[in-house]
Amino acid sequence: MHFTAESTDGPIAVPSPDHEWTALFFITEPGIGEILPELAGCTTGLCSVRDDAARFARAGVRALGVSAHAPGHLADFARTRDLGYPLIGDGDLTLGRTLGVPEVRADDRTLFARAAVVLDRTGEVRALLHPVPEPERHAALVLEKIAQLKAAETAEADRD
Repeated sequence: MHFTAESTDGPIAVPSPDHEWTALFFITEPGIGEILPELAGCTTGLCSVRDDAARFARAGVRALGVSAHAPGHLADFARTRDLGYPLIGDGDLTLGRTLGVPEVRADDRTLFARAAVVLDRTGEVRALLHPVPEPERHAALVLEKIAQLKAAETAEADRD
């Protein structure tokens, strides 16, 4: 799967051609926990990715946030939280549905459930992490999964 998505940094390639891995962090909506407490944690999850930026860089991972909103709606949020990585606006849910990301209903809207998708450089989905019950561990769970994927690849290469 190769996709060009609109992000807070303009059009962006998914997966990243410059990284070994692309991690897409799907969230319901920034700040939704104030309206629907059961969906809280988006800000915490995205900030966990920001806080682990050095670990993502060392692992060869391009981190991207994804929400079912227009990029303009997300730009202020990304800027005020100093995320340091783009947020993709998937207002028509195309990217998330293509990747099999679970959805939730909030009032009359369809949004993404908190999840993560790990793509390799070819665009193959290597992992779908859902549920993510602890938003503060969103980044750590993805880094752990990528380490497992790398270890499995190394083991397979050693057998060949």
